[in-house]
Amino acid sequence: MSHNCPKTLWIISEIYYPIKTSTAYYMTEIAEYMASKGIEVHVICTSATYSSGEKKSAIKYERFNKVYIHRISLPKFNKNRLISRITRLFLASLSITCKSLSLIKKGDSILSVTNPAFIVLFMPIVKSAKKSTYTLLVHDIFPENLIATRILSRHSLLYKIIKKVFDKAYSCADRCISIGRDMAEILKKKVSSQTAIEYIPIWAEVESVFPKEKNSTTLYNILHLQNKFIFQFAGNLGKAQGITNLLNAIGYINNPNIYFLFIGDGACFEEIHAFIQKNKQKGNVGLIGFQDRSKQCDFLNTCDVSIVTLNEGMYGLGVPSKSYNIMASGKPILYIGDENSEIALCIKEYSIGWIVEPNDANKLAETLLMIYQTIGEWNYISSNARKVAETIYAKNIILDKYYSTLIGK
Repeated sequence: MSHNCPKTLWIISEIYYPIKTSTAYYMTEIAEYMASKGIEVHVICTSATYSSGEKKSAIKYERFNKVYIHRISLPKFNKNRLISRITRLFLASLSITCKSLSLIKKGDSILSVTNPAFIVLFMPIVKSAKKSTYTLLVHDIFPENLIATRILSRHSLLYKIIKKVFDKAYSCADRCISIGRDMAEILKKKVSSQTAIEYIPIWAEVESVFPKEKNSTTLYNILHLQNKFIFQFAGNLGKAQGITNLLNAIGYINNPNIYFLFIGDGACFEEIHAFIQKNKQKGNVGLIGFQDRSKQCDFLNTCDVSIVTLNEGMYGLGVPSKSYNIMASGKPILYIGDENSEIALCIKEYSIGWIVEPNDANKLAETLLMIYQTIGEWNYISSNARKVAETIYAKNIILDKYYSTLIGK
């Protein structure tokens, strides 16, 4: 190991194993990879588990796959109420900070993710108290994401105050890891010149997700989608995803051979359900709930083209992580979003799909029909997508970048 190797690496994340979705999955993989390289890795997280009702005793300390896990128990809050959610996030951040101050030793290194958002305000205190090297892994940029989701106005006094406070907090990190080149651009404007910015993309799970014929997938046969050309949206059905624009475009499609499949859960689930009920006579839209990560290889292959979409105004504020496993499955991507955002750049650089600007339902409908009508002309895209996943975004390649960045090799 390098002489710059930290005594101990502390990973700070609200959620962690056994949760397998989103941030928890990525932080678990990073922690276990670093531990496999001989680094002593500790994780401080909450005792949150699945939201599906799984009951698990609140174990406060354990060791799993060479990683020491320190859990914090929190009272239950109603996630559907804004004030309750904010209270929980603040309490989680404060509790994690107190635990960090009690456990982290001087000279240890810290890797914290931006979830929950309030943790960004507290980690500089830990860094200062423990004389630690502090790296912030940026999955979301706060409070700018509140503008994109129209929770706050860019011109409001409250937003300006919050932004000033958070900009200063982000700037306290020695290094910010950005998961997108567009995000890195936003961060450069947000943080001080003393904070280094490193671009490390999300990875593709090329060993567990790979191309399959759609008619061999379980979901395809359960839903009886024979002889259909399938566009699929799989993932968070949230307000930042531009679901309304996509539904408006689908409303213009009258070809009985084209089918749209939505997989996931989120704030727009009921909107999609209502759209399906209103357009029952067409029968060209399906909606199924959340699918476990272990089923990705099956459901990602249950289509001809995968759709990835973000709202207007989301430039640099997030990167849809599902895009990389879509590449691993060898599916072309129809991306609805800013043409200079990370996924759009990938599509243009590697010829793995199409790009449509957000909030243009007519143009999107035209593109959907064009893709269907020219199917014989873009077979090369599937092989491009898989090749890119294997050679550029494979998990071992990306995790090694984390190791090199955090250890200083």
